[in-house]
Amino acid sequence: MGSTSKPGCASRPSSRLAVLTPGQQAPLGVTLSLPRRLAVLEWARRTGAWIIEDDYLSELQLRGRAAPALASLDGHGRVIHAGSFSKTISPALRLGFLVVPAELAGRFGDVAAALFPAPAASIQRAAAIFLAEGHYLRHLRRMKRLYAARRETLAERLRSYRRTDMEVYVTGGLSVRLELSASTDDLAIAAQALPYGMAPVPLSPWYQASRRTGLLLGITNLDERRLAADCDRLIELIDANGG
Repeated sequence: MGSTSKPGCASRPSSRLAVLTPGQQAPLGVTLSLPRRLAVLEWARRTGAWIIEDDYLSELQLRGRAAPALASLDGHGRVIHAGSFSKTISPALRLGFLVVPAELAGRFGDVAAALFPAPAASIQRAAAIFLAEGHYLRHLRRMKRLYAARRETLAERLRSYRRTDMEVYVTGGLSVRLELSASTDDLAIAAQALPYGMAPVPLSPWYQASRRTGLLLGITNLDERRLAADCDRLIELIDANGG
């Protein structure tokens, strides 16, 4: 849902629930445009449907300002906003949050109270203090600078090979995207890269109507000391699998 055309749910008038990742859509990291955000909100208002906004990574948009949450544009109480600190702080926290319309707060509170195991109260208090004192925003700014630098370093290294069968993109998300020739077996590359400590994500399984191949290369744990060797190895695997 990254273009300005009508959202897919508009063609299904009987739908009563839509789950969206408007901040960064998997797998390409596309941000939902404002016209499409407004269109899906209008659809929910008109039909009485609900929208679950999975906002797992929008705080770490690496270019420009983060797009405002879909819930911030919702004037009719149709959006349930779900967020997580696993990507932005640490998965060890096992801590997320929901922002729900006021009339649903009691119902969601009852359900949350019944969930087990719940995060320790001390962890929840520490996270609340971390946010209230401004440490979270400073942390996000620091991580955005770090991740943006790593992403550019990886992209520059891959572009230095000057290959005509490989396009390098940094359009969104915490990854660099390689688009490969149609004859390349990206599934085989991903499997063969694992013993070398690399875990590229193949793109071909995401496509249904047409076959496109490629790889997503995560940058959050990139080791610049191994960058040149890892990129050389990846190119060897691409060549060995039809590149």
